[in-house]
Amino acid sequence: MRTLRRVFGVTTMLAVVVATFVWLENVMSKPDMMGFHAQEMGRLESAMWRSYYDGRWVQLACQTMEGACGQYGLSWWDGSRASLHAARAALFFRKNTEDPRCLPELEQYYAIISKATGQHFDVRVAAALELEWWKERRRGIVPKDYAHTIARATALVYGVPEETVLPAAVMRAEAMAYRDDRGGKMTDADWQEIARQLMLAYASLKEAVTNGR
Repeated sequence: MRTLRRVFGVTTMLAVVVATFVWLENVMSKPDMMGFHAQEMGRLESAMWRSYYDGRWVQLACQTMEGACGQYGLSWWDGSRASLHAARAALFFRKNTEDPRCLPELEQYYAIISKATGQHFDVRVAAALELEWWKERRRGIVPKDYAHTIARATALVYGVPEETVLPAAVMRAEAMAYRDDRGGKMTDADWQEIARQLMLAYASLKEAVTNGR
């Protein structure tokens, strides 16, 4: 009995320590939507796409959290929750593009991003635009056309004119088309090429949002 009480006491103390650490880390975090590094984001997004198409959902969530916390500065608490919602939305969409659970997951994702970063935008519109370009891509719409939807979503989140982020959106769409044109038969070299294209896209995006304010 004494051993059980000791184990319970130690477990409780550890739980309090962890909870306190998470709380402090959340309070002290300083998210910055413009703080990302273009090369690292290009590498990460390429890796996330690969995890998505390989069906590695846990890895996708971890990579999304790496981007949220490591590149945008979200706390572990906010980053983990946002990543879970993003991964769930992707999973539901992969199985059924009309799954009604996709939109609420994306709304939750954007709500966390908005609150954590102080970027005040309509999370419902942002989520709807995100889901819309996912669907447009599945419908076979040409990249330069669904790039406009990507640009509208990006412009809304960053609070900049759509035309300033359109070049970056086009680059992202072209990277997606590069993958789609290969019919899923991707080599390591192909993924490296996608990473290169995405690095350029994020470099363009960073310049646009930095100068567009």
